[in-house]
Amino acid sequence: MERDAKTALVTGAAGNGLGRSIALTLAREGHNVIVNYRSSAANAQQIADYINSQGGNAAAVQGDIFTAEGAQTLVTGAETAFGAIDICIIGPGGEFHVTPLDKTDAAIALQNVQEETAPLFHLMSLVLPGMYANNWGRIIGIGTHPEKLSPSFTYNAGKLARMQVLLLMRDECWQHGITVNVLAPGPVNPIEDFADAVDGVNHGKTWWSRDNITPQDAAEAVAFLCSEAGAYVSGCVLPLLFH
Repeated sequence: MERDAKTALVTGAAGNGLGRSIALTLAREGHNVIVNYRSSAANAQQIADYINSQGGNAAAVQGDIFTAEGAQTLVTGAETAFGAIDICIIGPGGEFHVTPLDKTDAAIALQNVQEETAPLFHLMSLVLPGMYANNWGRIIGIGTHPEKLSPSFTYNAGKLARMQVLLLMRDECWQHGITVNVLAPGPVNPIEDFADAVDGVNHGKTWWSRDNITPQDAAEAVAFLCSEAGAYVSGCVLPLLFH
């Protein structure tokens, strides 16, 4: 467990995928956690309640990171709960559309790119000043596997645009003690049951019996990148393999 607790903002943490496992795992590591949600208030509160029941510190905070107003609402709520944000995990992105390239709707393609990059641009101007002031920070964006791309051209285009924005941030952020990395998994099946997600975080039966990549594998990678052990890892695209 980290001895110097930080405040982690985990966007899109109220579902049954990567965000929830990341939020639970960063809490396990001793960090304060902001469980962000757009509309799933009950799910987000369940995660926050569990963390608090285990002696951690968490708050469920609403905010639509696809809009400037929603990002501001989220950051204001996070700072009200725990002060400056030290760790920012950006998960939600564009929708998945599978169409042949010659039948691709330009509006949908551009929307995918916008949805993947807008959260970065909306949030960075809000969280970086505090990180700069503290000369410490961790920014991690969820991308896509660099070789095993999905069958969706527009989805891939959006994810790769997000990844390039993150990698371009590395040098400036590094001057202020901030690492910027990309977690790049292939397809990851959700963990449907909350109890199973908790069991995975605690390395119980579901962890040891897994036979493919899970949201918990992604969460463990995030925990490493957010730790002092990962202090000199920046500009990395970390792929997670799958069967």
